[in-house]
Amino acid sequence: MTSPLRLRIILGEDDARKLILPAGTPVSIEDLCHTVKTSFGLQQDIRLQYQDEDFGNEFMNMSDVSEVKDKGTLKVIFLQSPQEENVRTSQSQATESVSISSADTDDTEPISSSGSSPSSRHWVWPSVFTVPQFSYEAEFELEKANTACANGGTLLNPSPKLKSQILERLAEEIYKFKAYPTDSDLTDVAEALVKKHPCLREQGSFNGCYGWKISLKYKMANLRTKLRGLGCTEVTINSIKNKSGDNRQAAFNVKKPKRAEVNYCPQHPKGQTSESLEQERVAILSELTKRNNDSVVSAKMEKTFSYRRQEVLQGQPMVADFKSRWPALFTVREASVVKMHLDVACNLCFVVQN
Repeated sequence: MTSPLRLRIILGEDDARKLILPAGTPVSIEDLCHTVKTSFGLQQDIRLQYQDEDFGNEFMNMSDVSEVKDKGTLKVIFLQSPQEENVRTSQSQATESVSISSADTDDTEPISSSGSSPSSRHWVWPSVFTVPQFSYEAEFELEKANTACANGGTLLNPSPKLKSQILERLAEEIYKFKAYPTDSDLTDVAEALVKKHPCLREQGSFNGCYGWKISLKYKMANLRTKLRGLGCTEVTINSIKNKSGDNRQAAFNVKKPKRAEVNYCPQHPKGQTSESLEQERVAILSELTKRNNDSVVSAKMEKTFSYRRQEVLQGQPMVADFKSRWPALFTVREASVVKMHLDVACNLCFVVQN
């Protein structure tokens, strides 16, 4: 039985994370890079560096997957396009330069993945929910109320404006992780809120935050309604008009992620529609008939992932019908990609359980 591979992944100067690969060492560097990008929601192209013992554990560019060791440390280097490099250089000339010590062998530098698309979701629910920063006005009012609460135990009765600002900001933060948070999730958020801002505790509530939890529940429902009106796929698949005749009830058969599924129903890539992606699907059928064409097929399969995913969720096709429409998905190369996604899912499940 293959032993799991445990790795420490450095994404930035103050950002190091743990990655567990249940299937052991990947077959290639490309597979490892793909797993790292998928696990941590990275959008840019990357390469990896490992610690070379011959040079005092300095980071060196990885050239072979055999250089990966259990409990080893890998460093992610984000590759920037010439256009991005020009923008970054122009910005650096207008701001104070910051010295960053690293052992990189070129001009690229690790950056965080915080700039990912809002239509995608890449993180599982945190073990401890972090209350976000509110507006300056709201933070100022809460700071004064927290001081009064600490000195005399006076609780704040928030105005409708302040309460609305708090709920809207919390709903935005929750949606980064889940569109359909559970009752337990909302309880975690409410408890974190009153822990950070004791002045918001509720008198007469058994846990001091039950009313906040109920308000968050309705706020999330309102947010989903707004996003449904904007055409957000993750919530439109659960609209009544997209359900069959026997299931046309709002609360029946709600399609939502299960545990480690962090990007359950992604939006189409920018500039793409269902019609254009259907043309790509037809093009894949033609490309499959050509020799030595795996890279083209893989690129088109990756491009049409959102279209294929929505087809499965909405249409729930039979396997035979789905195979006839997407035969490339059942090739050896694509099966290896599916295996990598399963390894990532196993890793995320392990993180959630622990």
